[in-house]
Amino acid sequence: MSGRLSMLMSSKADRAFYLLAITILLAGGLFGQEGLSTLRGTVNDKSGAVVPGASIAAREVLTNVVARTVASDAQGNYEIPGLKAGTYQVTTTMSGFKKSVTDDVQLQSNVVRRIDITLEVGEVATEVAVSAAAAVIQTEQATIGADFNAAKNYKDLPIPGNAFSGTYAVLAVLPDVQREPGDWGSPRFAGQGGNQAHEGQDGIKEETLNSQTVNMESVQEVKAVYVNNTAEYSRVGYFDTINKSGTNEYHAEASYYHRNSALGARGFFEDEKTKVIYHTFNLSGSGPIIKNKTFFYALWNGERVPSHAFYLSSVPTQKMRQGDFSELLALGSDNVIKDPLTGVPFANNIIPTERLSSVALKAQDRFFPDPNHDGLVNNLAWVHRYPDDQFHADVLSVRVDHRISDKNSLYGRIQIYLPRYVLAGNYPTTNSTLLRQSHAWAFTDTHVFSPALLNTFTFGGNRDGLKSQVTVDGYQPGTGAEIVDLIGLQGVNQAGVHTTGGSPVFRIAGYDDVSIDPGGFRLSNRNFTYADSMTWAFGRHIVKYGGELRTYGDFDGRVPNTNYGDFTFNGSFSGNAYADFILGLPLSSTRQNPLINRRHSQKELGLFITDTFKMTPKLTLDYGLRWDRFSSTTYEDGLMFNWDPNTGNVIVPQKALTKISPFYPKNINIIAGSPVPEPSNRDFVPRLGAAYRLNEKTVIRGGYGIFNEFPGEFARIQSGGPFSVRETYFNSITNGTPLFQMPNPFPSSDASANIPSQSIYGFPLHTSTGKIHQFNVTVERQVKDIGIRLSYIGSRNRGMNYGDDNQWPYLGRNINVPPPSLIPFTDDRRPFPQFVNITYPKSDGQQNYDSLSLNAQRRVGWVMFDAHWTWSNSMLDYLNLDNPFQTRFWNRDVLARHRVVFNTVWELPFGKGKRFMNNAPRAVDQILGGWRVVWVTYLQTGQYFSPYFDDADPSNTNTFGGMPDRSCNGNLPSGQRTVQHWFDTSCFVNPPAGRYGNSGVNILEGPGMHVHNVTLAKRFAITEKLHFDLMALVGNIFNHPNFVTPDRQSSATDISVPGGAGVINSVYGLYAGERAGPRMMELRGRIEF
Repeated sequence: MSGRLSMLMSSKADRAFYLLAITILLAGGLFGQEGLSTLRGTVNDKSGAVVPGASIAAREVLTNVVARTVASDAQGNYEIPGLKAGTYQVTTTMSGFKKSVTDDVQLQSNVVRRIDITLEVGEVATEVAVSAAAAVIQTEQATIGADFNAAKNYKDLPIPGNAFSGTYAVLAVLPDVQREPGDWGSPRFAGQGGNQAHEGQDGIKEETLNSQTVNMESVQEVKAVYVNNTAEYSRVGYFDTINKSGTNEYHAEASYYHRNSALGARGFFEDEKTKVIYHTFNLSGSGPIIKNKTFFYALWNGERVPSHAFYLSSVPTQKMRQGDFSELLALGSDNVIKDPLTGVPFANNIIPTERLSSVALKAQDRFFPDPNHDGLVNNLAWVHRYPDDQFHADVLSVRVDHRISDKNSLYGRIQIYLPRYVLAGNYPTTNSTLLRQSHAWAFTDTHVFSPALLNTFTFGGNRDGLKSQVTVDGYQPGTGAEIVDLIGLQGVNQAGVHTTGGSPVFRIAGYDDVSIDPGGFRLSNRNFTYADSMTWAFGRHIVKYGGELRTYGDFDGRVPNTNYGDFTFNGSFSGNAYADFILGLPLSSTRQNPLINRRHSQKELGLFITDTFKMTPKLTLDYGLRWDRFSSTTYEDGLMFNWDPNTGNVIVPQKALTKISPFYPKNINIIAGSPVPEPSNRDFVPRLGAAYRLNEKTVIRGGYGIFNEFPGEFARIQSGGPFSVRETYFNSITNGTPLFQMPNPFPSSDASANIPSQSIYGFPLHTSTGKIHQFNVTVERQVKDIGIRLSYIGSRNRGMNYGDDNQWPYLGRNINVPPPSLIPFTDDRRPFPQFVNITYPKSDGQQNYDSLSLNAQRRVGWVMFDAHWTWSNSMLDYLNLDNPFQTRFWNRDVLARHRVVFNTVWELPFGKGKRFMNNAPRAVDQILGGWRVVWVTYLQTGQYFSPYFDDADPSNTNTFGGMPDRSCNGNLPSGQRTVQHWFDTSCFVNPPAGRYGNSGVNILEGPGMHVHNVTLAKRFAITEKLHFDLMALVGNIFNHPNFVTPDRQSSATDISVPGGAGVINSVYGLYAGERAGPRMMELRGRIEF
């Protein structure tokens, strides 16, 4: 059996469950989540009587394809599932009635929309036309979500650089969504953690790649549903990008975006503006390959960033490079260079040439440029001719839709993202490179067996390949093996690895570390999704059943720099760190025989069944049942481990016993066994929703559902452990002879190896899955063409797995901590003295979330808007990771109490086709017509943070730092808060000996957010079908400083730092998403045909 197949079938339980999945798939209906929508309604005559047997056809306008034709049932109801997003014409015919044509039926992805039809008595040849336009309120489902019409509104959404920001920037304008700070901060939907939301494209999961492979220029719609999802979905929330497709008409676009710091403002704390230049190019085309049958869409996006950065570094002077330290004598007697072998100072501070290490001299020539400025520090000025991120990136997106017959259609899509990086090192000789190759693809087949039976199958996947330290733009960092050979270093690279990149690490006091980032190939996220669903409509029921199978894979071929050696020089022997280096006398030497070329995988399987029951014409129920199974991570090489809390033993597979590192401490007992945690097979969860239409303009909706906690990709991952251990040796000089010296800076025997104290982590062999109970009550009302929604949204998370947020989300917390004591800490007080930290998850975490959400939306007219306010309160009982003996509910740090967003579009009513000046001369229309203003406002209260102290262990548990004692509130009145004094530091002191601090977690409130972004756009109509758009996008138009929350700044919350605590010294930068750095402007030009 091949390696990959053996990983897929890694246990008897896995084999049984995946065999079950394949069996059900072959039987005809497995899997779901295709992003398709449903039209629903009732056919009546003028008197209100139902009309059974009427023929209803849905035709997609832009492709002229009749997607489905159904008949109304005995109660006059009809249901058309399996429709992709788009604009439809619904035609209804019935003998004895006039033909009814409903135009402009706009369908977003994954929605159920009601279109009721009223027939008039008369000849079928007579046509009655009505217009439906966009839905104003949701009348059919309990779910709460939002959508963004990217095809129409993204191009002038005022987020300068939003092509770079991707979907996350768009999500920021939607209700009930908050993001963690930073441009890549993950979205939080209705208070849930980032792992509890699924992100994807066209229904294909791309949990960690969406922001890499999605380019918003190719997106038709962004759809998010995050409250009371049906049993079709495993996660509490999801957001999906639906890609553009071709139509029956040829279209082409070309655009150019220019971002330049010259058009912006400097930041609050900056003396001068950060220099930024960005060029973005877009070319796209779409149309029919075969009229009414086959269509294509293609996009190329390119980014070019001709930016550079200036650096000052410290390098040895010309004399020091030759062993001459005489220029240091003028600085005082502390700078005398002694002969390490005799303790006698070198004459005139000059080391004899024959004493200089050949390895150090060659390393010096390889890594340290000659100084170009006078002095001992900051004597090298150099320019890195690339930005601190990608300087060159290309995106290619292609989609093809094909209609095989009236009963069968399919589409395929592929996207490729190819950025390039040359990243600055500490010196111009230690720069690093990166080639990224991200791919995403999807294939979907939809088959209509009958008007009442529909099947959709989808296969897709993504991969993210990272090639480090390869040639980029003519720059090649070299390989660690080549550098080792070049400088003549011995005792390292014992495995003979010749991967690109990497180098020995030289840590010389007074200088920046000398190293090149590790090289090699990493295939991050090689994931596949197999999806299929069967929809069956009968009577008043619509039954859907299926599920999904997802496989996650990762390959890591990077070689850590410890393979080539890590050496520290601090002047212990000669009195000067650089003199020690040039003499070849490190204080310590570290090496490691690493584990490389490792492949690991994980699987996820889910099954579901749902039923939509149209109980009455006004009341619709949705109910269903779901089962999930999340497997643990397994390594292809079998080098895995676990830890048993009952015995303290380390567990490894029988075949791995011979692979234990000889340096692993002998006082840690290792036994053979199965280290892989077995997932639960009993995770069945129900979902229930109801929607009741009080009248045509008012609906009451609500739902309750239980969701299985998703632990995250590779969350239960166990790497390293007893199979690869760093060996460190400390140098000494005895009777004029050093223990070791370059070229071989290791002793002849490993008996003196100093092995770092070992920490370990483990997982219960039988894992439990937390349960998320989510519920909502919603009232929606249509007032003219405005939809208003008021919702109470709540959740109760129970049995959640949790650990230290500074690690992988679900690794666990350190349980190897003794109780606080007045007795100073010693190792034997630990529950397991042979270990330092033992990271082990607990599964009793709780979270309570409550919110009120008010949303008003208008989708038509010359003024359109989407305005929403959210009040939320999120409390967790597992946030105090410093004190494992205290369990209390505290504020969640990344969620603000209040958030308001206004997204407004004004299409000024002047010019051709508008309310005013409709018949104006062409010259006047070109000046006064076609103007559009978009204004987005973000208002948000501050996120919560905690004070702390550092560098002390009052609890005597070997826990340095933590929560202080709190004597008063700590939050200053808003009128007294300044960047120099944000909170009252006098309320906090270090706790006394023998206990932890009594301060709560996240009891302080940080700075809020106040941002206004504006776009001014002008359309020039060249011909009827040819247009040119000119736009100016301005982010943070008033240049309002948005200060970084203190806990994200060095020492700003550390009460141990006099004058540092409570001081804010930074604002969010240029690419901080909606938090906005200093004012930035982007100019755009776009021509459309």
